[in-house]
Amino acid sequence: MIFAIILSLGFFATACSVNKKDDTNTKPKNVTKKGIDYLVLVNKYSQLPDDWEDNVELVTAKDAWGDDIKVEKKAYKKYQELKKALEDEGIIIELDSVYRSVKEQQELWDEWSNDPEKGIDYVRQYVAVPGYSEHHTGLALDIVIKKDGELIYENDDMIAEREIFEKIHEKLADYGFILRYLEGKDDITGYAYEPWHLRYIDDVTIAKEIMNNNLTFEEYLESVKDIKSVPEAAKYQIEKALQKYLKETYEDKITTAKFNVTKIYTTKEEQENEGIKTLNLGKNDVAFSVTYQLQPADDSYIDELTLVDGEYDEELGMIKNISRLGVLKYNSEDDSYSIDNFGTGW
Repeated sequence: MIFAIILSLGFFATACSVNKKDDTNTKPKNVTKKGIDYLVLVNKYSQLPDDWEDNVELVTAKDAWGDDIKVEKKAYKKYQELKKALEDEGIIIELDSVYRSVKEQQELWDEWSNDPEKGIDYVRQYVAVPGYSEHHTGLALDIVIKKDGELIYENDDMIAEREIFEKIHEKLADYGFILRYLEGKDDITGYAYEPWHLRYIDDVTIAKEIMNNNLTFEEYLESVKDIKSVPEAAKYQIEKALQKYLKETYEDKITTAKFNVTKIYTTKEEQENEGIKTLNLGKNDVAFSVTYQLQPADDSYIDELTLVDGEYDEELGMIKNISRLGVLKYNSEDDSYSIDNFGTGW
């Protein structure tokens, strides 16, 4: 097997610009942003794309307490339209937590890890690993409501306002939003019910399909069968199949596996790459490259898992910087996906 070791997982991706000076102009040139995929999946197992922070366009807004916050540009525009529509019905919403950079998440992780009242075990349970929080995208909007002139922002108090949130949720899809963490589906999303956590996906049709059928975002991505044309659906199927593959491979030696699918090969690339062609990919098969991390079980020896020279991060409790190539194989008999040729050097 041939492996490529990725030296950085993109925990500290930063935007950069180059200043070029001449005799008449000392202003920095604008950096061109190539745009983002509004269907990006970021959860406890799927990492923010490495170049996301370089390409997301953020604007400054105000939260419910008048403090500056940042949010993705189109998501904020549609939020303002949603807010106005709700106000017409007597419902007032304000923003709470929105964008949080990977660097800020790392600082939060470090701060709480060193807090004697919290510590690393608390942080691992309640704080998203840097790079794995949906708030990194700028598309996740936590809202609070104002009722009788008072802000309602405590979680339990907001959950109790079911009638108000039902009316809010009814309007989400019209503006390209979905409810991200549904009640009774924490086994899928990894998070308990959060009626205040909205997610912008920039597609009203898809948003209505998700909301009208009471789907999680993960369930929608799993339902998309034409995965060649929807990279995020392919990415989700890859990650789901990899979870199963690695747990079967390592049995009880790992508790968690996290992924960053770095490339999904297009049909044209598959046809032009001599190595990939030898694998005889079917119509619905997908070639990919992925960086992943493993969290050893408490009674596992770390060296049992460092089979490809991964390095152990004591703070994260993860073996990281492992990268391989593989194939997502479609099984037509039971309409399922599995991992094939994982780690193969093409």
